[in-house]
Amino acid sequence: MTANMTANTNTKTDYKVTAALFLAFFALIAAGNLWLASAFDFPDILRQPAAERFALFQANQGAIIPAYYLMGLTSILQIFMAVAMYHLTQRRRLLDLFAVTAGVLSGIFQVLGFFRWIILIPMLANAYSSNEISADVIFFLEKFANTYLGMTVGEHLGTLFTGLWLLALGIVLVKNAAFDKKLAWLGLVAGSVLIVQSYEAVNSTALSFLADIAIALWALYGVWALILGIQLLRKQDDATPQPVPWAVWLLGLVVYLANVVPALL
Repeated sequence: MTANMTANTNTKTDYKVTAALFLAFFALIAAGNLWLASAFDFPDILRQPAAERFALFQANQGAIIPAYYLMGLTSILQIFMAVAMYHLTQRRRLLDLFAVTAGVLSGIFQVLGFFRWIILIPMLANAYSSNEISADVIFFLEKFANTYLGMTVGEHLGTLFTGLWLLALGIVLVKNAAFDKKLAWLGLVAGSVLIVQSYEAVNSTALSFLADIAIALWALYGVWALILGIQLLRKQDDATPQPVPWAVWLLGLVVYLANVVPALL
């Protein structure tokens, strides 16, 4: 009985604040990806030689640094999104704690990956311009930062725990009659494919095909966040079932194709 009372204390404000987090996340990650793709050949540049990546960063860092700052903000929002969804859906189950822990860790790992471009790489660029350190040492340090903070922490662990959060939260939402089951299953699918995709960063040779479809896989998460944000904005209470309107599904499909088709051409 205590669990049910706890579950029924959410207010419209709780739902609207959570909706704002999800919609802001979607807007920032879409803007950040487009900006980086234009200024930095993202994400393909991350698999290029360190000297090539560093040279392009130096040439366009005025655009690249603020774009990565936007991406860093999405990681911070990820932490708040995980906590907010825990508040809205928790029923004192171990699964709820697993979901919020995975979501928070996902944001922390991605913060470490993204913010190297805001602090560490500009410092190396300045050292390179002033001849403070030899080019070979700078390229090695940049390659180390890209391999450890980028591929291992940001891409592998960040993506892995994003997938685990989506998977756990998807199970939570499947069991919650107030959320559309199709939306819950979209989260489960997105979580599953991101867990698989995360291993491309640790075995890029054998799993190189995953890099080619990374945008298609991540776009599932982006569309899920957009639709969930819209649904949370419309939500009135904890108990009333709320199916996703077909117009919202159509919007999600259009957004997904708009992100994926240009990347695959």
